[in-house]
Amino acid sequence: MRDSLRRLLRHRKAAVGGSLLLFFLLLALVGPWFVMDPTDLVGRPHQPPSSAHWFGTTGQGQDVLAQTVVGARETLAVGFAVGALVTLVGALMGVTAGYLGRRVDDVLSLTTNVFLVIPGMPLAIVLGAYLPSGPLRMVAVLTVAGWAWNARVFRAESLALRGRDFVSAAVVTGESHARIVSRELLPNMASLLGSSFIGNTLYAVGAQVGLEFLGLGDVSAVTWGTNLYWAGNDAALLTRSWWIFVPTGMCIALVGFALTLVSSAIDEMTNPALRVHKPAPLPKGTVAPVHVDRPAPGVLLSVQDLSIDYATEKGASRVVDTVSFDLAPGEVFGLAGESGSGKSTIGSALLGLLPSSARITQGRILFNGMDVTALEGAGLRAFRWRQVSMVFQSAMSALNPVLTLGEQFHDTLAAHGRVSRATSYARARELLGMVGLSPDLVTAYPHQLSGGMRQRVGIALALVLEPRLVIMDEPTTALDVVVQKELLQRMVELKQRLGFAILFITHDLPLLLALSDRVGILQGGKLVELNTSEGLRTNARHPYTQLLLSSFPHLIAGDVSVTSHAPVAPEPSVSRPSIRVAAIPGGHR
Repeated sequence: MRDSLRRLLRHRKAAVGGSLLLFFLLLALVGPWFVMDPTDLVGRPHQPPSSAHWFGTTGQGQDVLAQTVVGARETLAVGFAVGALVTLVGALMGVTAGYLGRRVDDVLSLTTNVFLVIPGMPLAIVLGAYLPSGPLRMVAVLTVAGWAWNARVFRAESLALRGRDFVSAAVVTGESHARIVSRELLPNMASLLGSSFIGNTLYAVGAQVGLEFLGLGDVSAVTWGTNLYWAGNDAALLTRSWWIFVPTGMCIALVGFALTLVSSAIDEMTNPALRVHKPAPLPKGTVAPVHVDRPAPGVLLSVQDLSIDYATEKGASRVVDTVSFDLAPGEVFGLAGESGSGKSTIGSALLGLLPSSARITQGRILFNGMDVTALEGAGLRAFRWRQVSMVFQSAMSALNPVLTLGEQFHDTLAAHGRVSRATSYARARELLGMVGLSPDLVTAYPHQLSGGMRQRVGIALALVLEPRLVIMDEPTTALDVVVQKELLQRMVELKQRLGFAILFITHDLPLLLALSDRVGILQGGKLVELNTSEGLRTNARHPYTQLLLSSFPHLIAGDVSVTSHAPVAPEPSVSRPSIRVAAIPGGHR
């Protein structure tokens, strides 16, 4: 928590926004002691700024500077009070509804939806017209009018958290519902609470000023809203007395700007995808034109001295360090290594899927002689899926939950050329049958399928345009051993039938040795060993590889059966090969 606060304070947006807010808070707290009474008539009406009255006088002869400074106190007090109450009420209602579910969720969600249907400002106007005047009325009115949207947001977040293991553990240990909500769920929403509070405070200041400008506040009080109300009544615009309303308007705008900066900073600190990173500079003299080299004989993919850096707050961090390897047509090439070793980053680089914070600083990736790292726009879109496709790690996340399987096949095909829906569905049925699923599933939704079935659909989608290379990035994560065996056996059959190559990325070494022709071992972004599966198992040279193998003492000769050691030309039909997947010891996958 302290580290997050320090990073937030070092954030440029947070620093600027926080400084502005601190200035206005100090102005509201101590400023009134240094100015005259804002209700005193101290000069002639509509006097422009002068040495006696720095901001001029109002239409009734009051000092504008005093009214601006004193008005900050109640305006900001109400704004922050409403921001806190709206966040608290919305969070408690939303989290309680999402966590308890069933009838409680039905009742609270119905209440929330009723308040969402009623426009907030008209509701505030009606309540403000009938409740007793004063700052407490404004707090109550704005809290009632603004809590519902926050409840919807927090309900969605609690639905995502209530299935997590730490919540289940709290239930099993006998913690009460109130304690789970307050001690387990809400602390895990700290960033959402912070950003919601800032956003709600911004809403409160704007709504308060708007209501008071309409005369629905206590017009005898000195606030920024009533300053604008009296400026309108005293015809400040008609008399061109700009100094009466400009200082208050500027203060409101600056407070809104400061709150927006702080909210944006919190979002960026809690969501790395929103951070703005400076791309790592290319080495001097590096040119990245699109060009085609003559590929080496028998080489489909050639990764040459590839280095990839990620931009961080402390500078560039190298995640892939001068990696080189080749992949032949029809070959299964495996990349293994612990989490963070750079294996998935290499796969993403091949398809141009690196995030904005990552940059290739050295080397090339040649596919059939073409430098794919220089592709962009239409060229990159044409390359993806036609030449290289990917089977993603989580099929449930990769598949669109609101579209049928047939529609997702049609979207993929339509993205690469005009095709009728009937043709797309026919192709979908064909491929679903090839991966061992019923062709009738074209009308099914992803949630109607098991994890293994969804992963088979992912494989079918990857083959829809008959690519020459398929990247499989942790394709069997969260699947049991039996389903893994069936899935990979089907993949080998399809490879032999269609003749594509596979880049298999995983940290599951037994699985990799069972499937791959050759294996590369990555450690800290470096390729430390490259060998055939059999050679790696029997004659590993690097200490890191030996350490990985020692984690699986059951890897004896009978446990690994490599089924595709050589590229195989397409055949009309083949017998089903046998893959034996070794059991995985506890703590390893």
